[in-house]
Amino acid sequence: MNARAPAQGTSATWGETAAAQHRIDYGERFKYPALALGASVVAAPLELPFAPAVVGIILARAAFPLWKRTLANLKKTGRPNADLLDSLWVLVHGATGETFAPALAICLTETARVLRDLTAITGERRKPDMVPNRQYWIERKGRRRLVLAKDLRKDDHVFLGPGDRVPGDGIVVGGDGLIDEHDLLGGARLVPRTVSDEVYAASLLTQGRLVVAMRRLGAQTRMAQMAETVKERPWKETRISNYMEEIGNRAVLPAIGASALVFAATASLPRAMAPLQLDFAQGIGISAPVPVLASLHHAAQNRILVRSGHALEQLAKVDAVVFDKTGTLTERGVEVGSVETSLSSVSEDELLYWAASASRYVLLPFSAALVAYAEGRGVALTASDPLDYSDSGVVSQVDGYEIIVGTHQFLASHGIPVDAEYHRRHDGVILNRSIRYVARNREVLGAIFVTNALRRESAVTIETLRRMGISCYLLTGDTSKSANAVAYQLGIRPGCTFAEASPWHKVEVLGRLRRKHKAVAYVGDGINDAPAMSHADVAVSFQQATDLARETADVVLLDDGLQGLCYGIETAREAMRLVHQNIVAVTAANIAVVAGGVFFNLGTVSAVVVNNGAALLACLNGMRPLYSGERRDPEIRRTTLRDDEGLLGIPWRKRGRPGVAGAFGGHAGHPGPA
Repeated sequence: MNARAPAQGTSATWGETAAAQHRIDYGERFKYPALALGASVVAAPLELPFAPAVVGIILARAAFPLWKRTLANLKKTGRPNADLLDSLWVLVHGATGETFAPALAICLTETARVLRDLTAITGERRKPDMVPNRQYWIERKGRRRLVLAKDLRKDDHVFLGPGDRVPGDGIVVGGDGLIDEHDLLGGARLVPRTVSDEVYAASLLTQGRLVVAMRRLGAQTRMAQMAETVKERPWKETRISNYMEEIGNRAVLPAIGASALVFAATASLPRAMAPLQLDFAQGIGISAPVPVLASLHHAAQNRILVRSGHALEQLAKVDAVVFDKTGTLTERGVEVGSVETSLSSVSEDELLYWAASASRYVLLPFSAALVAYAEGRGVALTASDPLDYSDSGVVSQVDGYEIIVGTHQFLASHGIPVDAEYHRRHDGVILNRSIRYVARNREVLGAIFVTNALRRESAVTIETLRRMGISCYLLTGDTSKSANAVAYQLGIRPGCTFAEASPWHKVEVLGRLRRKHKAVAYVGDGINDAPAMSHADVAVSFQQATDLARETADVVLLDDGLQGLCYGIETAREAMRLVHQNIVAVTAANIAVVAGGVFFNLGTVSAVVVNNGAALLACLNGMRPLYSGERRDPEIRRTTLRDDEGLLGIPWRKRGRPGVAGAFGGHAGHPGPA
């Protein structure tokens, strides 16, 4: 006999019960089953006249949750399930005075169920601390003091400097600075914040100084609320275990009919009882979840959050992965790639001096990257106050000169023309680099090339996926040149690259790919990726993605690294191999017990040991992922599969590849934001 509901016989699923518990009450779980087993062993040799009645009462108490659950299911669904077979099996054996076998079955079943519940609650106590409990200088009621983060109160004014993590949600009431907010918002890595701007817990101040008035702390912060939505949800059954359990439930009435026929043909009650042990649905209900839960917890311990058993099953089937570009295959922040002067009288360091000095106190991602690059080359900068700046550029006075640093559109808006042909055909553009021009007193001195650098692990991830037999695609809203540059460097074939795609174009591409592959995973981190993620078989995102992308994702890479995707797929494949092994073991044991009982008069105790022992061993087999050790990613030996200089030999400057609309023969698809 097998069982799967909590020992208390509640209507809650076992996953909900396990999630609600912080520990297993072994005494409560095993009290009556162990007492029934012990009484049945002791009572037989004593041969006391009242012993059978006492043992029967104890056995009935141990089986009461099973009978109660059977009646509740019949009342709710009107259809019998495998609980009915177990109930009849225990009832008949108990009524005939054979108490040892039912008591042993209940004990073995409870042991298997406890193993499953132990797996379910493994790792529940692990919770990341996004805001360390460190000391902060604050101003409270006109007095300054040092307090721990846990002792902060609403309306405290907190003083923050470079490297400080914001301890709560609040409003900037003084100063300005550059905040790294990608933990919460994704997108640009650095954003400027000044008076009246809102800042959030767990974001990091990288430059400047801020005074922040606290508005929400602890569980009320946006970070804490998102942690609640991202934390692991209760297990959801896999389709294969659902399917096998449904087959088992449909076999209940035939099994009862077969029992009646065997009794009519043989007049042997032990033989007639054998078909009632055809309850492999219950064994699968216990043993199939264990490898799924163990794999979910093992993945989480290795910084991969898989939200459900169904997501794990789909991840195991993945044979195609579609990547967004910016923030997924490339870094979110920008970096300076190269510097080029247009005047022989101006050196690269001099160009950097003018550009970085003009941008030194501008709190924007490009400016921060430029200043860091110049200082890294040993260029000494001077102080200057910006006269005007935006995301496109900056105007400053440096040593009495007007310095303008910006895009060709920004320079054009200030009456400074840039050679359009130079801009369009420059090698830097083909290599996926944006150009910021530098002008001194309205004369263009040269250009600075910036790029979203490839993630260090992008190349090894693509290579690993390909060795695993998985096709890789690039699907982005960026230009064809930018997409082709990244695809070429990472070894993604041109036929697998789609550019200039709106969110709804991405959905169309995914639809076509899903018809071609068994299961398609989409990896993205932005708001515009959410429609595609919701239409993929498996949606993958990062801990540092936008809220919407992260909440849409079935799999969250908690360390913000792509290599976790390869390990997650390997973990999912191993989990499903264990599920199949457990299903085969439990089903084979059930068939052997029924056949042995009907044709060979297999003893009741032997049948219990084989049947329930198989479920117990399957549970132990399913727990193997918990002892698989720590994740080991392939060593990153190179950041690209191809040298990007090879891009310059491809005639994309003359004939660019079409974007998504071109690939669809001019069909624009659904209208949507770019």
